[in-house]
Amino acid sequence: MEGKPFAFYLLCSRSFPRRKAIVRENAVYIENLTETDNPYVSYPVVRLLDEYAVVTNGLQTDFIAQALEWESPKKALVHVLDALDYERDDYSTPRIAGIIGTGGKGWLGFAGRDEFWVKRLGLKEGKAFVTATYNLGFAELDFPAFESAEELAERATELPFEKKVLAVGIVKERKGWGLAWFSP
Repeated sequence: MEGKPFAFYLLCSRSFPRRKAIVRENAVYIENLTETDNPYVSYPVVRLLDEYAVVTNGLQTDFIAQALEWESPKKALVHVLDALDYERDDYSTPRIAGIIGTGGKGWLGFAGRDEFWVKRLGLKEGKAFVTATYNLGFAELDFPAFESAEELAERATELPFEKKVLAVGIVKERKGWGLAWFSP
């Protein structure tokens, strides 16, 4: 979408591939459909605010959205990710969080077992900044054009990652945010 800030969340899972996205007003939740005691497989993934969209891979979503009421995006990411740290599961899953602003600014944060960083991003037309829970680090990718949040989510599922379950797309629109999810 020409000149509009966007973000996406691509859920890939080797252990819990039966999940769906549920959209409720200004939020999206990932719901696990397999019986388990694992507390990390169902969580809020997107929270839309007037000035920001928050996208994460865990319960840090709502804490970051709350912190944005009194802190800058960078400080909200640093404080929340540092406080929660990585997930205490069998894989020591890193917590990842991104924020895009209505003014074309973005931030991305990562809290892993042995790595912690927060970056301010200069958003660029036709580019996406990405990270993943395992073995990617931080990368800038060429990203194909899209016309809607629905098409953005579908394009995200075409990225070269394994075990794709679903994707959520968020696009800044003239009034508010466009939001959609897609399952391959």
